[in-house]
Amino acid sequence: RGELLLTPTLPYIFDYLKCLQDHCDPYTNPKGYIPLCMSENKLIIEHLGVRLMQIETASRAFSDSTVYCYNNTLGLPGPREAVAYFLAKHFMFPEQRDMSFREALNLIRPEHVAFGSGAASLLSQLALSLAEKGDAVLIPAPYYAAFDADLKIIAGCIAVPVHSSDPTIGPTPDDLEHAATLAEAKGLRVRLLLITNPNNPLGTIYPPELVKSAIDWARSRKMHTIVDEIYALSVHDTGFESALWTLNNDLRNDVHHVWALSKDFGASGFRIGTLYTQNQALLSAVANLNIFSGVSHPMQMIVSEILTDDHFIYSFLENSRNRIRYSYELVCSRLDEMVIPYIPAKAGIFVYADFSSLLPEQTAEGEARFSSLLLDAARIIMTPGSAQHDKKPGMFRICYCFVNPEVLEMAMQRLDRIVGKIRRRHWDNLNAESLTDIL
Repeated sequence: RGELLLTPTLPYIFDYLKCLQDHCDPYTNPKGYIPLCMSENKLIIEHLGVRLMQIETASRAFSDSTVYCYNNTLGLPGPREAVAYFLAKHFMFPEQRDMSFREALNLIRPEHVAFGSGAASLLSQLALSLAEKGDAVLIPAPYYAAFDADLKIIAGCIAVPVHSSDPTIGPTPDDLEHAATLAEAKGLRVRLLLITNPNNPLGTIYPPELVKSAIDWARSRKMHTIVDEIYALSVHDTGFESALWTLNNDLRNDVHHVWALSKDFGASGFRIGTLYTQNQALLSAVANLNIFSGVSHPMQMIVSEILTDDHFIYSFLENSRNRIRYSYELVCSRLDEMVIPYIPAKAGIFVYADFSSLLPEQTAEGEARFSSLLLDAARIIMTPGSAQHDKKPGMFRICYCFVNPEVLEMAMQRLDRIVGKIRRRHWDNLNAESLTDIL
């Protein structure tokens, strides 16, 4: 059992850690590594940090004696109310800025809210509670590379990609049925459907009717649906509709909503995720599991203050959207100059680009050779499509919010030089001497 835990949770994690040991700085280390494989928004950390360093925020975290003691492992009462308020105001009714605290709690009941140590932990707990070891979890592909480990390491579930004719639109009921049938032919019991909206890595937003049809399909098979909306507030403009609104807040016992501070607040290091479910038995199970993976009470109090600070939240999210759009447009303009196709993103902090024309061969091995060339010659790492269950070799996710725009520009310049070298010289003529001027 211990040996099974030695498999890296991300196929590219060691390359990423290598980058961190010698990361690029425009002034002190301009030839350092530039990781564009990690979906973190570092552009907004300073804004969040300034707010968190206010004296009253730290005082709130430690002045209440309840934070020092055992309590409900789903979360303290006040912080659960804060999450309920936040979900009602920013997911269900984002246009109603004047919604009161009381009105919000009448929509989303705090007792249906739970904390967890990040979205990954909550996904693992949901799989463990709702499925058996060896059960299948359907996920529209391409999908976030770590989902495989999130569902397997503890729960022992098997992620099954759902491929569709147009992934940017999302899976139809026929696509879902086809994937389920194939899984069942392999002897798997299909138990869960996991939908990430907005989508990672595509940066697209599923239409409400598609989300509803997918949930209806799952319900027709008596399956549970997990709706992961971790990028819901990182939308470039408008167009996103939460499943909470789509379903008129009627989640019943089989739809479970997951969100976290990791992406929209650039705070993945906080390890704070939220679960909203109307399934009381599931909440009881999560309460027991949270003995091992709950969120510390001081952090709950800090988050409670932030999520109910309307003035800060609206200012922060607007600032975040502006910064995301700026970096997104920078990347897209450079990709256009390189004549590299990409999927126009409507949300998220990444863009999904097609480098297949540059591969030495249209295989997973060809994609791996291109990744190695980027790492060794350009000192860049992007998320390969093969790690995200994309059937087409050469697709890469570029996480443009992990670095500031100045470093991002340097990365795109290096990438442009690599693209030019491959097109002019072809792979057979690439060598160390020909790649000396990439950095």
